[in-house]
Amino acid sequence: MTRRRLVLAALGVVVAAWILGGEWVSIHAHVPENHLIDALGGLAFLVAGLIALDRRPEYSIGTLMIAFAVVSYFGNWGNLQVAMVPLVGLAGQQFGAAILAQTALSYPTGRLRTRFERVVIGVIYGVGAATCAVIVLAFDPRADGCARCAWEPAPFPSRPAVLTALLVSQRAGAVLVSLFLAAVWLRWRRSTPAERRALTPLWAGICIIGVVYLLGAFASPDTTGDPFAYLIWELQSVLQMTLPAVFVWGLLSARLARSAVGDLVVEFERPLRPGELRTLLARTLGDSSLELLFALRDPPRWVDADGRASDLSAAISDAGLNRRATVTVADLAGQPLAALVHDPALDQGLVRAVAVAAGIRIENERLHADVRAQLEEVRASRQRIVEAGDRERRRVERNLHDGAQQRLAALALSLAMLRDRARADAALAGSLDQTAAELRRAIAELRELARGIHPAILTEEGLPAAVDSLAARSSVPVHVHADFDERLAEPVEAVGYFVVSESIANVVKYSGACAARVDLSRTDGVLVVEVSDDGVGGADPSRGSGLRGLEDRVAAVRGAFSVQSPPGGGTRIRAEIPCAG
Repeated sequence: MTRRRLVLAALGVVVAAWILGGEWVSIHAHVPENHLIDALGGLAFLVAGLIALDRRPEYSIGTLMIAFAVVSYFGNWGNLQVAMVPLVGLAGQQFGAAILAQTALSYPTGRLRTRFERVVIGVIYGVGAATCAVIVLAFDPRADGCARCAWEPAPFPSRPAVLTALLVSQRAGAVLVSLFLAAVWLRWRRSTPAERRALTPLWAGICIIGVVYLLGAFASPDTTGDPFAYLIWELQSVLQMTLPAVFVWGLLSARLARSAVGDLVVEFERPLRPGELRTLLARTLGDSSLELLFALRDPPRWVDADGRASDLSAAISDAGLNRRATVTVADLAGQPLAALVHDPALDQGLVRAVAVAAGIRIENERLHADVRAQLEEVRASRQRIVEAGDRERRRVERNLHDGAQQRLAALALSLAMLRDRARADAALAGSLDQTAAELRRAIAELRELARGIHPAILTEEGLPAAVDSLAARSSVPVHVHADFDERLAEPVEAVGYFVVSESIANVVKYSGACAARVDLSRTDGVLVVEVSDDGVGGADPSRGSGLRGLEDRVAAVRGAFSVQSPPGGGTRIRAEIPCAG
């Protein structure tokens, strides 16, 4: 047995002697009460407090429960006919309700959380202290038969004054109980789902005790001549025993919850689907808001199961909880593997046990997350390359349009002016006409080149208009249907345009089709581009760089690309491009 447990055992013996001795005094003083219920109530608080100090030494709830057991028996010892003892006993027991209220409201940690809770408990303690002050001033133990108790009370009838003070404190107690129940309700609203599951039985008992205290507020404090008052006080004693019982039940529940770790290990005997590990951990811990983040080492960062970078502090704030979440880090040989972002009400021992049991699976999932993170970086790099290429295309298109095309157009105008001057010389005029025609063809080819690099109409008017322009220039009739006309993000429009452009080029060159159709639609944040024809089919992306390049371009923006081209059945190209927002 450890030294701490020896100290707890000694404390238990002393407090148990205090409780049983107080009942012995009450029995010999012929106090009309159920001594068995009173003794069981005090011992229940003592046992629960000792268990709490042993299992949860970091919590002060055990100290509060033992303090309530001690203070509750001041009244019993007050029946001892010894100088000053009745006074101390009657005054000391006035703090029992305050300690009980603090114990209940601060369960399970023993700490009050909000300013309102501290104010409510402070007021309850204040009323108890005020009642003690009246008792000290007015109580005359000789009026209760203690001839040896030398005491000079205040110069007014002592017993009626004390009873009046107690009645006033009880009437005030009705207001205090209402405030206490309000604090319980506010804590319920602010609690996390895990806390509500753990505290539901306790709070049910608190509400029942609160109702009984409200009834007691209107009962006489002198139980000798009032059967109703006697019944109320005994009922309070019985119901108070639910609090230590619920607390012990909470400890046993935590023990039973740890048995779920064994079920978790059994689940690990089968292969897990991607992302299923988080689901199993959340189910074992009973916390649907649980988040699982993995620690990568090169470079050090946190990612989710899909390999996407995650800010751990943001994950704590966004865990779906009313308050900040708690982070438990699972490690291996001193190196962090993963972080469990969970409800702060969960038992830390249970969370650590689950993390240890899942250690190997977490390490495997972390390695998968590392691979996915690398793939994510490759996708991001590819997307940056595509976007850089698109920007360069736009720059070249602008340079051709604003530079070479403008200079060629000016040269064509100069040639036209020279021809007008050289009408007398037929040979020179013919030569100038031929040069002007060649220049016009060069301008047309340059415009077509610029349009192929990056069409100006796509930048100026958007995807539907640019696709209409493509269809108008095609030698094969192309029907275009678009169910939207709003602008999309530039990378999305560029990818959609080049899918249509390459597909129509393939229709014209290889398909032998009589007609083609382009469908543009936007559904649930996805741009769907479909190009179909009635040609010979048989298109194979693996045999040509054009379709393979389109597939890479679509994949760079996290899209999906497919080709259906059965021989003799035409070709259908479909691209799904994310365009949320």
